[in-house]
Amino acid sequence: MKNLLLLLSVFITALFATAQTPTDLFFSEYVEGSGNNKAVEIYNPTSQAIDLNNYWVARYSNGSSVYTEGGITHLSGTLQPYKTFVLVNGQTTSTPTSPACSPELQAKANQLDGEYPAPTYMNGNDAIALLKTPNGATPTPTNVTAVDLIGQVGLGNSITAETGWSYVKDTTLNYTANQVQVSGKVINYIVQAKATNGTAFGPFWMSWTSDHTLIRKPKIIKGVAANPSPFIVNLEWDTVAAKVDSAGHLVYKDIWDKLGSHACVADPDYSASVKEKTTNGTLSIFPNPVVDEQFSISSNMKMKSVQVFNIIGNEILRETLALPAKEANIVIGPKESGVYLVKVVFANNSVTVQKILVK
Repeated sequence: MKNLLLLLSVFITALFATAQTPTDLFFSEYVEGSGNNKAVEIYNPTSQAIDLNNYWVARYSNGSSVYTEGGITHLSGTLQPYKTFVLVNGQTTSTPTSPACSPELQAKANQLDGEYPAPTYMNGNDAIALLKTPNGATPTPTNVTAVDLIGQVGLGNSITAETGWSYVKDTTLNYTANQVQVSGKVINYIVQAKATNGTAFGPFWMSWTSDHTLIRKPKIIKGVAANPSPFIVNLEWDTVAAKVDSAGHLVYKDIWDKLGSHACVADPDYSASVKEKTTNGTLSIFPNPVVDEQFSISSNMKMKSVQVFNIIGNEILRETLALPAKEANIVIGPKESGVYLVKVVFANNSVTVQKILVK
């Protein structure tokens, strides 16, 4: 236990190193689905095969400063250049309190995780680390190197009662919970679990790491360089577009269509694949300039999601269409005058970005 505590202290303060070119592995996808449908994907952005026997995945559970309760898993095998390795929750039978992981998800695994507590028992507010040791030796305070990190280690009580991380900081939001209009707070990018009246649970749609699948942005070529304070999800991660279930509701969990492959600019073939995917979609936006806090989009292809960014790249709106459509009306509400970017993802996953002017 003393070794674990010392290990974490070194982990937070000294072990993350910067790199200008791809030199090591990083997490490329994070699946936090229903029950025990959990997985992480690891990507090799280098031109050399990498021995996975030198790597470990660790979980810092519920704001903990050590991985004692969250578990640690030793990886095995070899990861080829520009390829992925998928670690999936290994539970195959259900208990009254812990369901088995989906066989469909487990079929995508390169390695099944161990028994509880193991890293792939995360629930949205656990930090997940990728660690490295020489020759795969058991991690100690003197031999471990931190390679990548999802989340923030050591949040303690500030995260144990919360639901996850938001993209806005220190604000109060009005929303509907249990069919009642309430207010909820985001403190230091952490979504509060309960409304300010203490009775209704918070805005789960804001919790991007709970019940969601996240994919690392293609521009990311290396792991996190420091324990983030705070962890702002959308700096390096995208949330996958929601799907429509049999009842017509939008759902974000249990989506793993792209698990097992990753698009990264480090891959020499990346430019060709992007060009192939993004040549068909065209947009028409009216009115432009936008004068009444809303605009309409029409396209030659069906759209499935729309995002709006300000000129410095901050996302100010994200809307997923209930069903893919060639037309959509987008309400952006009152905004400062200036240039904004509208990003549309089409049904075939191609992307188009267009400028608008808001007056």
